[in-house]
Amino acid sequence: MMTRFALLCASAFALSLSGCDRCGRTQTASADPLATTTSALAAAATVECTAPGIPISPTLYGVAFADADADLGASAHRWGGNTTSRYNWRIGAWNTGAGWFWENIKVDSHEVFLAKAAAKGGRAAITVPIMGWVAKDSVSSSFPTASAGPQEKTDEYRPGAGNGVGPDGKSLLEAKSPTLTSVQSTPADVGQWVAKIRAAEKASGKRVVYEYILDNEPGLWSSSHRDVHPAPVSYNELLERTIAYATAIRKADPEALIAGPSSFGWWEYFYSAVDHDKGFTLKPDRRAHGDEPLIAWYLRKLAEHQKRTGVRLLDVLDVHFYPQADGVQFPDGKGGDGDGKTDDATNALRYRVTRSLWDRSYKDESWINDNVYLIPRMQELIAQNYPGLGLQIGEYNFGAEQHPAGGVALAEGLGRMAQGGVSHAYYWTAPAKGTPAYSAFRAYANYDGKGGRFAGNIVPSSSSPGTSLYASRSADGKKWVLIALNFSAAATKPMQIALKGCGTLGTAKSYVSKGDQGGLWEAPLALPAGDVLTASLPPTSVSVIELR
Repeated sequence: MMTRFALLCASAFALSLSGCDRCGRTQTASADPLATTTSALAAAATVECTAPGIPISPTLYGVAFADADADLGASAHRWGGNTTSRYNWRIGAWNTGAGWFWENIKVDSHEVFLAKAAAKGGRAAITVPIMGWVAKDSVSSSFPTASAGPQEKTDEYRPGAGNGVGPDGKSLLEAKSPTLTSVQSTPADVGQWVAKIRAAEKASGKRVVYEYILDNEPGLWSSSHRDVHPAPVSYNELLERTIAYATAIRKADPEALIAGPSSFGWWEYFYSAVDHDKGFTLKPDRRAHGDEPLIAWYLRKLAEHQKRTGVRLLDVLDVHFYPQADGVQFPDGKGGDGDGKTDDATNALRYRVTRSLWDRSYKDESWINDNVYLIPRMQELIAQNYPGLGLQIGEYNFGAEQHPAGGVALAEGLGRMAQGGVSHAYYWTAPAKGTPAYSAFRAYANYDGKGGRFAGNIVPSSSSPGTSLYASRSADGKKWVLIALNFSAAATKPMQIALKGCGTLGTAKSYVSKGDQGGLWEAPLALPAGDVLTASLPPTSVSVIELR
């Protein structure tokens, strides 16, 4: 899980990045598909039914861990987050780090997670520690008051465990030693763990783990895990650890995918944590590496390693994405993932920030203050430095899970990821059952409760401002699933959809998530007159249209 990285150095980074590399992009003007409108006039939309389309990855609909209700339809489950950086597979314990009083605790083991993932029919991705330290027991803490002294806060359930901050609420205490809570975790240890998982799968005859992820958000280790890794991660350390641990994984499970480096967000795409601590204007670590952006350098070096050794150590580029605009993800700087303000202005902003996933012309409305266009940017970095890799958005969340606008924003994000050819994606953590976000996720993953999903190929589509339309075609071309969004909170929007080249339709069904009503409700839908289908989109809604 990402810590609040906007607090690390937002203003300084926003000032310094104005001259950073742009990955050769060209600016193009584009209409704003998210412009809200209160007009009840019909929205014009088009589906190019005969276009080749882009395959939709079956692992696009992933969530964290495997605790979501099976009805959600999640197709992949990720064992990940800050705590998994400290997981000791031998004893089933991890350290909570900065998130909760730096405590070693007993947790449900990875075997429990894998059993849940298998039972829910999904593939599993396992985060493996490469930071070098894991919990040694289930009782120790990094800043015990008995030896570290009084602190700002202690855990009410474990009063001897402090938060590592002095009584003044400002000074950070220094951990006595990593061995207070932890033991070393070597590449050999990780290799033994992966070999054990693979042996268990072979014995069961069922493959569950399809991917291993190289740790979590290394740019934040020196804050999230400063008790054992106080030094900021450099270019060289990240590469050296990647090569050492990925080599052990590849040897233990040659067929598995390996993903990395699990960058937490914007500045870690370009700079190391050393650069962050020294200042992005100075950027000493980046300058020492030819002034090359971190991810570009990382990919190029791993491509060179493969050419030199014949061993591919990375299959998937993994980055995380959290909107940083005020109030979208965290209300008033507080709260957790899935929270956020829900006034009209913030909801409109929430819709707009989804454009940072894809739109080259959109300048992110946060301290980033730059054109992010995450999916095409990362795909260009792959093409330029390590062709053939997949792209994974290992964590994302658009806030406001409990509000209809949060559901519509999530549906918009999933549609854009499918359009962009994202290989794997994992929502953090999973939408709570009964919420609009839950229904929006189900619209893509299990809209009819019987396994109906947005799958096959996504084909080109367009719609009027204030709406979005995404269209998928089954492999045999006989089934179409359309997802239509109405961003307006004020007006029902009729949508007239021109189905160009779809052929004669036999059946049409509609499922709608609207307002604060949890669930997807089947709604009447008449067959089209000619090749134009008319659907009625309620305010702030996600609609699924199934055509055969």
